[in-house]
Amino acid sequence: MKKYLFFFSFILLIVSCQKESSDLSSSDGGSTIGMGGSMAKFAFHKQYLYVVEKQFLQVYDVSVASKPLFLKTIDLNNTAVETIFPYGDYLFFGTQNGMLIYSLSDPTAPNYISTYSHIVSCDPVVVQGNIAYVTLSTGNQCGRGVNQLEMIDISNIYNPQLLKIYNFNNPKGLSIDGTYLYLCDGNAGLKVLDVTDIYNARVVETFSGIDAFDVIKNNNTLTVTGKDGVYQIDCTNPLDLRLISKIGKN
Repeated sequence: MKKYLFFFSFILLIVSCQKESSDLSSSDGGSTIGMGGSMAKFAFHKQYLYVVEKQFLQVYDVSVASKPLFLKTIDLNNTAVETIFPYGDYLFFGTQNGMLIYSLSDPTAPNYISTYSHIVSCDPVVVQGNIAYVTLSTGNQCGRGVNQLEMIDISNIYNPQLLKIYNFNNPKGLSIDGTYLYLCDGNAGLKVLDVTDIYNARVVETFSGIDAFDVIKNNNTLTVTGKDGVYQIDCTNPLDLRLISKIGKN
């Protein structure tokens, strides 16, 4: 019980901060810009909070931050759901065997739209425009798989299509901003890809010396979690990443 009380206290703190800062509103007037990374198991859309718990999605109304209201539990019919990412009026779920897309036309009851399937592998996802960026990696909980970045065309939300695959060391969390994709590549470090041309994406910068797991971009700062702690990195110039600070694990 204490674990869940702490979890909700943390969530409500984020909600409160988002409501107090107009800088955190998305340009499409839909989802609030999430401060969670691509490995997150919760997401916000307008006044609603969505939490992934195993194969279930829990929906809450958090319009009153101090009094979250549980609305319902939705069975995602997939026992391997790992991550959730909101974009526009959709929720994108990363699973061990594909990417699920749900519509938020009724934000109180997300409904299934489509699935993009792949071989069994760990699977965070981020979205920008008509492109979904998905990393597949081997890991203890995955059992088998590949280590690669997939770029998926979602212009037809009902029929996602693979555009391009790039191989990496052990890609995990990622963040997209404009023409730059920030990719955590395990012990190969944090990498910056120029994705101006989806078919010819290239690594333009590498921040080495970190076993990178997930990344959140907030303005000109990257917050990166690694095996040995949390890093803040200045990305004012994406081609010249500079360490701001590091909080090591005890």
